[in-house]
Amino acid sequence: PLRAQVLVNPAVDVTETMYDHASITQYAYSPTRALPLLQFFQRLAVPAGADPRTLSPLYADNLNGLAPALVVVPTQDAVADHGRRYAERLHAAGTPARLTEYPGAKHAFLSMPGAEQQATAARAEILQFLHASLTANAEGTRPSQR
Repeated sequence: PLRAQVLVNPAVDVTETMYDHASITQYAYSPTRALPLLQFFQRLAVPAGADPRTLSPLYADNLNGLAPALVVVPTQDAVADHGRRYAERLHAAGTPARLTEYPGAKHAFLSMPGAEQQATAARAEILQFLHASLTANAEGTRPSQR
């Protein structure tokens, strides 16, 4: 079974409401052309005739009992609100979830540790979370969620 999950700027809604989040409106074309890419992603993610809600973790019926989650959200990202809402849903379902926001960070910040100042801190946080989660699971306990 899955023992930990790390979600970095997750796109967890591929329904018709995918674009109704404030972060998508705010960052649709700045700093990148996020909206056309998300529209393309949605077309690829939802096969013809499929129910997009069944493919959207944000709308899952039951999020209880999932592995502890770390949700990393760069604040200048079109899907920032997706991550925030998903972390809230996980927490409300009783799944240990920690949301960390990186103010001023952009979508691909994690892959640019030399260019994006917060990438190093985010990478360290992810490693610490995974280490704590895997150690806690090996001992039969749950990791703490700061």
